[in-house]
Amino acid sequence: MMASTIMLLLVVAVVKCMSLTVNAIHFQNFDSNHDAPFRALEALINTLQKEVVDIRKEVHTRMDTMKYELTCEIRNMKEALSKEREEMSVKVDQVGVEMADFKKKLKRGLRRVGMQSDDIKGELRSQKAELFAVRNSVYDAREEVVDKTNMLLQKVNSTNSSVVVHLTDLRAKLYKINHNLAFISDEHTRMMQVVTRRFRPTNKSYTVPEDYDDGGRILPGCTYTPLDTHELGLDTINNKTFFNDSLGGIPRGGPVGSGGGRIGPLDGWGDGDGSGPPANAQFPTMPEDCNNDKQRYLEYPPFPVDCKAVFDQGFMEDGVYRIKPPDLATRDVYCDQHTAGGGWTVAVLRRKLVRHISFNRSWHEYEVGFGDPRREYWIGLKALHSLTKGRPHQLRADMEDWEGNNAWASYNFFSVAGPEDKYRLRISGYSGTAGDSMRHSHLQMFSTVDHDNDQEDFFFLSHIHTGGSCARGRGGGGWWWGRCACTQPTGQYRRGRYQGPERGVTWWHWKDSNYSLKTLVLKFRPLE
Repeated sequence: MMASTIMLLLVVAVVKCMSLTVNAIHFQNFDSNHDAPFRALEALINTLQKEVVDIRKEVHTRMDTMKYELTCEIRNMKEALSKEREEMSVKVDQVGVEMADFKKKLKRGLRRVGMQSDDIKGELRSQKAELFAVRNSVYDAREEVVDKTNMLLQKVNSTNSSVVVHLTDLRAKLYKINHNLAFISDEHTRMMQVVTRRFRPTNKSYTVPEDYDDGGRILPGCTYTPLDTHELGLDTINNKTFFNDSLGGIPRGGPVGSGGGRIGPLDGWGDGDGSGPPANAQFPTMPEDCNNDKQRYLEYPPFPVDCKAVFDQGFMEDGVYRIKPPDLATRDVYCDQHTAGGGWTVAVLRRKLVRHISFNRSWHEYEVGFGDPRREYWIGLKALHSLTKGRPHQLRADMEDWEGNNAWASYNFFSVAGPEDKYRLRISGYSGTAGDSMRHSHLQMFSTVDHDNDQEDFFFLSHIHTGGSCARGRGGGGWWWGRCACTQPTGQYRRGRYQGPERGVTWWHWKDSNYSLKTLVLKFRPLE
């Protein structure tokens, strides 16, 4: 409808333009000499004007009709909109009422949830307090059990030691008594021989009374059985008596005799004058259980192999513990029982102290180990080989600089070969934050100042040749040298960054080779 209206308006505008044009032409040519054509044109124009007037009237009529229709439609739409608005207002009121009810319900629900949440928080708080109390009681009980266990172990060890000492002393006294009895028996035999020679029997005959009984002369509970000296583990050499070392491994006092044994309790017997007992002396019978007695009931519990075994036994505090590596003697080591699950045996310990030890040591010292686990120490190559052979191990390095920053490096495979391979290192599987400074030590043999096994040609200060020894060029510390750099846990302890030769306690990928760390700890444990 709007489109038709616009078309009518356009037609009216065109007609008006044409009328104005015709009028202009009429007035311009009114004085022309050619009257007839212009009259015809004027008549045509008048006709057109009439038609235009008619069209205008028709347009006005249609416009009025359209206006009326539009007014009616607008009125109807207004009425419909007012009705819809009223209906919408009613609906809005209903929705408002429903929202108010929902809001009230929501508030009541939130209030109930808040109350329940407070109850739950209170219950959780009480349960948490109970859990803390239980945990504290468990910790206290564990500490009490550990303390009591340590006290019992100390008492058992002290009692065991005293029993061993007393048993050894009693056995020495028993053997001394046996020797004395043998000497008395020999003296008795010699005296009887002297008496027999002095009072030889005559032709007179003596009759022994039938009621004579010499059984009462034997002490009650004693037996006299001839026994060879070797059955007692005694050897007679040059009329001197020595204990045989095969008797149960019991330590005996006294200096070492010329026959290889240790002089027994009867020291001073026989100085070559024949005063000692003869070789065929007879001794009382020794108790049957003495020959096979190996102190089984006096043996200590087996020592743990490493700090992981210490951790598995329930000792979860950091500190110094005694372990026994396979095929080696017992030794004290420092155990880290809290880092990454615990069970770490510390191999190298470097940290700030008032007085430091020197790591410029010989090959033998690096083999057996040196230092104090409570301060600074090196566990030893033999121990590293004994503990890492036959079982996969992992290595971890924890370090700290002088600004208080920390970093770590871990290796999933760590193994040290035996002395026949110069304790060659095998290490791989790096992870951590300090950087892989051990990769150049992989498959390297251990080197010290007196055993150069590295494959490098190190020049100290670029003009003084050190004979190709990284240990000499880096200050004397032993290590698995690869490229004479990257890391040196056995270097000279210095404070932070320094100038000059690279000789500090370094980890190159974290703080380069001219920064000596405050703390550097290398530790290892078996893989699970």
